[in-house]
Amino acid sequence: MIRTPRLFPGTFLALFTMISVVLPASAREKTDVVILKNGDRITCEIKTLARGMLTVKTDSMGTVDIKWQDVDRITTKYLFTVRDTRGQIYVGSLQTAADQGRVSIAGPKPADNLEHLSVVQIQELEGSQWRRFSGSADLGSSFSKASGTKQFNFTGDVTYRTERYSGQLNYSSTIGISNGERYANRELVSIAGTRSFSGKWLAYSQTSYEHNLELQLNRRVSFLGGPGYRIVQSNRSLITAIGAGSYTRENYMGQDVMNNAEGYFGISAQFFKLYSPKFDITNQFVYLPNFTTRGRRRAEFSSKFKVEVFRDFFVTLTLYDSYDSKPPSETATKNDYGFTTGLSWSFRR
Repeated sequence: MIRTPRLFPGTFLALFTMISVVLPASAREKTDVVILKNGDRITCEIKTLARGMLTVKTDSMGTVDIKWQDVDRITTKYLFTVRDTRGQIYVGSLQTAADQGRVSIAGPKPADNLEHLSVVQIQELEGSQWRRFSGSADLGSSFSKASGTKQFNFTGDVTYRTERYSGQLNYSSTIGISNGERYANRELVSIAGTRSFSGKWLAYSQTSYEHNLELQLNRRVSFLGGPGYRIVQSNRSLITAIGAGSYTRENYMGQDVMNNAEGYFGISAQFFKLYSPKFDITNQFVYLPNFTTRGRRRAEFSSKFKVEVFRDFFVTLTLYDSYDSKPPSETATKNDYGFTTGLSWSFRR
């Protein structure tokens, strides 16, 4: 019986909890000004703009989320990084522009009269390092009376972002309990890094560990790297394509360890709305042709739908499918697919 490694999910949950608890620890004076299209003036501390929602902190109202499309003017003396839909990055303080619905940036990488709706991200350059973290955690369960089996599904991620770099830790698992025995049906751990360049190009790297009882995959460790391109980047969607080369070392049950060279062609499409009711749809498809074993190819597909039930808590539905055209074990199935439902909590998303 394959048992769940002790490192996860306990260590992941501890890291996730520590980051989310420490996040609110820093603050600065609230001298930024946001003027809305209806004439309301808010004196505040600008936190961030992401996915079409401007988050600010005030003395009287606490933390407030404002639809970016409702903002007429925004000013601050502090330095921010600003990214637009073309992938261009500007750095400086935010100043009143000549025209309404626009912003000027004065500083090391300035911009003049930049249209509000072309801005997709604002992040304070001199802010606390903890503000650069974001993440989410999903938990679901199921029970079968006929087999007496309980299943628990957990997925989570923690992301750290700077001006041009980002790193992400992902973890997902399906853990079964039958007759008092615990085992991992599916487990995936990955660490990914991204470096953004001028425009929409990026460099992508990832290392991962995978276990899948249904496919008789004891373990697979992979390393990959290559270029990527943000096809669409707006306040409502993000579509990214990646092409890379991959090295994998895998061990199927009852089989010798195999080393493989693979291609990696992936596309990720996210669609989101961050005002009530909030929702987030993330679809990912990856195709991996094997260069070592002729005729072998793998594919991974996942789709997650999240809708907010109350602040920062969501109901989730996840679909997944793993396919291997020529698994090394003759008795292994070619497909593992399913769906899970559960509850999700996120911070800074």
